[in-house]
Amino acid sequence: MQFLSQTTPYPDETIESYLFRLSQDNGYLGFADMADILWDWLVTQDHELEGAFPNELQSVDVYKASQSSNFRVRALRLVAQLAGVEASELFNLCWLHSNTQFGALTAVSRGGLLVPRQLLRKSGIPVCIECLKQDAHIPYLWHLRAYKACHKHNQLLTRICGHCAAEIDYRASEAFLECECGAAIKPAAKANQADLKLANALAGNAVAKLVGLMAWFSQCQSISYDEDEFSELFVSYFSNWPCGFEGELISTAELAKVKQLRPFNHTPFNDVFGSLLKDSKLACAGSQGYNTVQLAIIAFLTKLVEQNPKKKHPNLGDLLLSMLDAAVILGTSAEQVFRLYEEGFLAAVQPPKKNTFLKPSDSVFYLRQVIELQQSFAPNMPNNQQQFVPPW
Repeated sequence: MQFLSQTTPYPDETIESYLFRLSQDNGYLGFADMADILWDWLVTQDHELEGAFPNELQSVDVYKASQSSNFRVRALRLVAQLAGVEASELFNLCWLHSNTQFGALTAVSRGGLLVPRQLLRKSGIPVCIECLKQDAHIPYLWHLRAYKACHKHNQLLTRICGHCAAEIDYRASEAFLECECGAAIKPAAKANQADLKLANALAGNAVAKLVGLMAWFSQCQSISYDEDEFSELFVSYFSNWPCGFEGELISTAELAKVKQLRPFNHTPFNDVFGSLLKDSKLACAGSQGYNTVQLAIIAFLTKLVEQNPKKKHPNLGDLLLSMLDAAVILGTSAEQVFRLYEEGFLAAVQPPKKNTFLKPSDSVFYLRQVIELQQSFAPNMPNNQQQFVPPW
């Protein structure tokens, strides 16, 4: 069995868009109609695939399959066989699971591009009318929440139907140029410079670094990607990087002196700077490449320690770090930090009591010592964790 019309996928197309076009080209009433036929055929070929291929476009991508991802992959291989294309061509259109994370945020991958899963739109996919008139398919960029303007036509993506005021979503309407209510989608207004600048960056080579910075900015500034002013605030913030960020940290440090309630050598770092170090992990996927935010933080903390040398009275250089925060500064794992403590490279404020162990969240290491240790080792190479002490 093969489809009569064999649809060729676009390289930047989503898997939902391709399967919808495939159903159209082969004369089905809609994707659900084709999915019913596929379901019967897939079960005939492999009884384990029952239910592995959904009949709703919103659910077909691999990363949405959760525990049955392997069956979804097997099902897509059989679909590729019917469509007369290579299975790899279909997988290249999908967002796949990834073990790499942006801090605490899970990531998905497409063609080697890692993005935080939260960056993908869950409902509503805005469109550019001009793009659809030229090539009737949905690019994956339109699925990114921060991509709000077409970088090719300098206009905002149409997000809301002018007739029923519902969100545009081709997966629900099963039409590229019509809303689910049946009304034709109209072009949106001209985009502002910030939206265009961010759209061009997402469509360019800097996207891998950009998605992490956006995740970090969204978290630290408590602003959603969906906010109208997100692009403008993001562009403005990083146009003054790292001076503006350093100014914020200096202000926080000065405020800590005013509000000081106990000696700094008994004050956890997080009491002054909050989750600064933990949140910085959002700015980069795993250990891939240099983390711009972490570099700026380490530069500031190094300067802070230099400006507050060891004295009789404790100062900001004597703040207490946890094992997890020390690991961020040293660019290594919590296990390596524990080894550094065991081997005497780092001293704890006070040794743990008998029959107890250091907890990763315990604030026990001096900021000063961690920074000095970080400076005593050569900079880490990209794509690798710093290894200070050999494994046991």
